[in-house]
Amino acid sequence: MLLKFAYDGTKYYGFQRQPSVPTVEGKIIDVLKSSNIATTIKSASRTDRGVSALGNVILVDSEEAPNKVIGILNSKLKHIYFHSYSERDINPRHAKMRWYRYHLPDMGYDIDILREAATLFVGEHDFKNFTKVRSNTTLTIDAIEVTKKSDYFIIDFFAQYYLWNLIRRIVGAITAYASGTCFGKEIFSEPRNFAIAPPEPLILMDVDYGFEFKKIRESRRFKMTMYREFSKSLIYMYLFKGSAVFSPEIISQY
Repeated sequence: MLLKFAYDGTKYYGFQRQPSVPTVEGKIIDVLKSSNIATTIKSASRTDRGVSALGNVILVDSEEAPNKVIGILNSKLKHIYFHSYSERDINPRHAKMRWYRYHLPDMGYDIDILREAATLFVGEHDFKNFTKVRSNTTLTIDAIEVTKKSDYFIIDFFAQYYLWNLIRRIVGAITAYASGTCFGKEIFSEPRNFAIAPPEPLILMDVDYGFEFKKIRESRRFKMTMYREFSKSLIYMYLFKGSAVFSPEIISQY
């Protein structure tokens, strides 16, 4: 079964399991093991420390019903919330699209200049200068959309996959451009020292496979529990204020 879930990344040392520190993957596996459900999982995305998610996905190999597994996970985990599932059995890494959103505080940037900078990174490029990865660094970013909301900008990234720290380094470059640092396509061949944007404003919004997930029904009491756990996190406004998330029509257009 595939399980889709949200988490407050500021409460963990990243997604991937590590010795001696709490991680999202580690906590999930601990509950699955102690409940005799599964001993391993496969994940769609391994977010960095401080990065949150609304729609990450894991594969759990179990004969138990999805609703039962989700009920156990949600009752025993903190700052992690499983909200939907699919009974399909596929490797979650094989997604069609991953949608990330960065929330950039408005420091007086011109939105047209931000958009101009963002277009430089759309399409197929060798992003070796924007990651610490040293092999297989060429990929395609399908779209980067910049919009304004209240006192911050929303920068949405759509691509099948990404490289380590890629989005945060691109955001650093985009903000440098909007602050007066001029550059063009030469940045892909000539290394530049752009600051890496902080992780906390970044959210993995959704992972798309070309089919919809079934949402679970929560009791009012459970919703209040989730409210208390997430009310101080960035993803609160998406989980509890009715914003459009887990939206196939948004992600499918890219």
